Amino acid sequence: MPESGFRLAHVIRKFKHLFLSGDRIFVSLRALSVVTALAFALIYSKQMGVERRGLLTFVMTTNLVFSILLISGISLHLRNLVRRVDVELVLGGYLTAVMFFSLFTPALNFLVLKSYESIFGSQIPNNLFYVSALYCFFSTLSYGMHDALLLIKSLKIASVMDLGVVFIQIAGYLTLIYVGETSYFVSVLIAISISYLVMVSAIFVLLIYAFNPKLNLSLKFLKKLFFDSSTPTLVNLANQLLERVDKVFLGLQIGASDLGRFSTSQSVVGVLRFLPDALSKLSIARDKNYLRWKLSSFRTILASLFLPVALAELASLFTRYFLGQEWVLPALMLLSIAFLEVTRGFHSLVVMNAIRAEAYRGLKRITLSQIVCGLFIQPFAIHFYGLWGSILTSLFIFIGGIYAMRVHINV
Repeated sequence: MPESGFRLAHVIRKFKHLFLSGDRIFVSLRALSVVTALAFALIYSKQMGVERRGLLTFVMTTNLVFSILLISGISLHLRNLVRRVDVELVLGGYLTAVMFFSLFTPALNFLVLKSYESIFGSQIPNNLFYVSALYCFFSTLSYGMHDALLLIKSLKIASVMDLGVVFIQIAGYLTLIYVGETSYFVSVLIAISISYLVMVSAIFVLLIYAFNPKLNLSLKFLKKLFFDSSTPTLVNLANQLLERVDKVFLGLQIGASDLGRFSTSQSVVGVLRFLPDALSKLSIARDKNYLRWKLSSFRTILASLFLPVALAELASLFTRYFLGQEWVLPALMLLSIAFLEVTRGFHSLVVMNAIRAEAYRGLKRITLSQIVCGLFIQPFAIHFYGLWGSILTSLFIFIGGIYAMRVHINV
C-alpha cells in the first residue's frame, strides 16, 4: 500500500477512536444540555403564555410519539445486535430507513392537529401547520440520526451534538424574536428545526466519512428488520410512548392551559432524569448493569423518600419565581409528579437490563399489559380525574412493570 494510503488509514483509525469513547463526557454533557434546554424552555414558555405553551407541547409530543413508533424499536434492536456483529453491516440500511420514515410524521401530525381543531372548535392558523410539518420532519430525522451515533457507540459526539443543538436553538430563537417577523410559537419551531437540520447534516457527513455506509432500502431488508425488532419495538414503544402519550390524551381532553402547567412542572422536576436516561443508553453501548449498587435498605428508602420531596419543592420555587403563580400546580400534585419521574428513571434501567439479557418472551407479556393500561385505561382516568388520573395511572404502570420484571425476569 502506498504511503498516502497508510496515512489515510491512520487518520480514519484515529477518527474512529474519537467516535468510540467518552462515557464520563457523555453523562456530564448530557446533564449540561438538559439544564440548558430547561432554561430555554422556561424562557419561551413565559413569553408564549400557558395556552400557546400547551399547544406547543401537544405538537412536540405527538410528533415524538410517531417518531418512537417508527424508529426507536429498530434503533434499540440494532444497538443490541452490534454487540455481536459488525456495525457496517446494518448502518447503511438503518440510515435509509430513518430517512424514509421521516417523511410520514408530518402527515400524521397534520391529522392530529386537525383532530385538535375539531375537538376544541379552535382555528389553528395555516402558518402553524406549515412550520409544524417542517419541525416534524427534521425532528424525526434528528431522532434517528442521533440514535445512529449510539449505534456506532459514539457517545462523545452524541453528547456534544446534544449540547450544540440547544445552543443553536437559543441563538436562532433570540434572532427570530429580535427580527420580530414571527410569533413566539413559530420562532420556537423554526429555531428547533434549524438546529436539527444542522445536527442531521453534521452526523450524516461524519458517518459517511468514517464508515462510508451503503444507503439502500429493500423490501426484504425492511421485513427482516421489522420481524427481528418486533419485541424491542414493543418494549421501547411502551417505555417511551407511555412517558409521553399522557400529554396527548391530556391535550385532547383537558385543554392547553392545564397541559402547559403540567408539562412545564414535569420538565423542571424531570431535569435529574438525565442520569438514568444516560445510563440506559450506556447500558446497551457498554453491556453493563448499572443497577448493581451495594446500598443498604435504609439508605435506599431514605433516598427514595427525600429525592421526590426535594424535586417537588425545587419545581415549585423555580416555577413560581421564573414564570409566576399561574404556572404552579398544587404541592401534593408536584410531589406525585416528582415521585413519578424518579420511578420512571428506575424503570428505564430495569428495562435495559431485560433487553441486554434478551428476556424477550417475559418482557413482551409485561409490555403488552403496560400498553393496554396506558392506551385504554389512562384516557378514562384522565376523563374522570384529569391530571390526577394521568399521574396515578402512570405510577401504577411503572411500579407494576418494575415489580413484574424484577420478580419474573430477575433483572
